[in-house]
Amino acid sequence: MKNILLIAMLSGFVIACSSSEDPKPDKDGDVGGGGDNTELVAAETYFTNNLKSLISNNCVSCHSNYHSGGSKNYSVFTNAKNAASGMYGQVNAGTMPKGAAKLSQSDIDKFKEFLDLVNAIP
Repeated sequence: MKNILLIAMLSGFVIACSSSEDPKPDKDGDVGGGGDNTELVAAETYFTNNLKSLISNNCVSCHSNYHSGGSKNYSVFTNAKNAASGMYGQVNAGTMPKGAAKLSQSDIDKFKEFLDLVNAIP
C-alpha cells in the first residue's frame, strides 16, 4: 500500500512539473539544450543601456556615412559585439574619437565592461 501511494505521489509530481508548451527558440534560434544565452542577453542589455548612447554621442557624428549601414554601424548591437575588442582598444589608447579629447575613464570603462561581457558569451 505504501508503494502504491509513493508511486501515485511521484507520478503526480512528474505530471505537475512537465510542460505541455513547445520549447521556445532562444536568440540564436536554438531550442532546448540549455541555450538560454544569459551572457548574450546581459551584453545586449548593457550595450542598450550604457554604450549605445555613448557611441551615438561620440562616434557617429564623424562616422555618419561610414556607420550608417552595414557591419560597421556600431550603434547596432551585433556589429558592436563583433567589434568590441577593437572599439575598446581604440578608445583606451585615445585614438578614437579622432581629433577629439580622449574619453573620460568612466566612458572607457563602459567599453571595457562591454568587452568583458562579450568575451563571456559562450
